[in-house]
Amino acid sequence: MSEVLTQSLWITLLSMGLVFVSLILLAGLMSLMTYLFRDKEPASDSSEPASTSDAENLVQAAAIAVAVALAQQGQSTARPLPAPPTALVSAWQLGMRTRQMTQKGEMKRRGK
Repeated sequence: MSEVLTQSLWITLLSMGLVFVSLILLAGLMSLMTYLFRDKEPASDSSEPASTSDAENLVQAAAIAVAVALAQQGQSTARPLPAPPTALVSAWQLGMRTRQMTQKGEMKRRGK
C-alpha cells in the first residue's frame, strides 16, 4: 500500500480508539457519580398502603377522579371542524396559469 493510505488508516484507527476510550471513560465516571451521590436512605417500594384508612382514602380519591373526568367529558364542547371551503382555483389550474404567464413573459422578452 502507499504510504499516504497507510498513514490515513493509522490516523483513523487511532481516532476511533480515542473516541471509544473516551466513551468508556465517561460511562465509568457517570456510574461512579451515581454511586457516590445517590440517596443513602432506602426508598420504601411497598405498593401496599400502611393502614386501611389509607386504602379507603385511595379508593375515594380514585372515585372522585373518575367522577370529575366523566363530568368534564359530558361538558365538552369539542366538535369536528367543518371542511374548509373549496378553493376558487384548483392546484392544476394554478399550475397551468403560472406556466402560461411564464411563457408569455418569455415571448415578450424575446420580442424586444
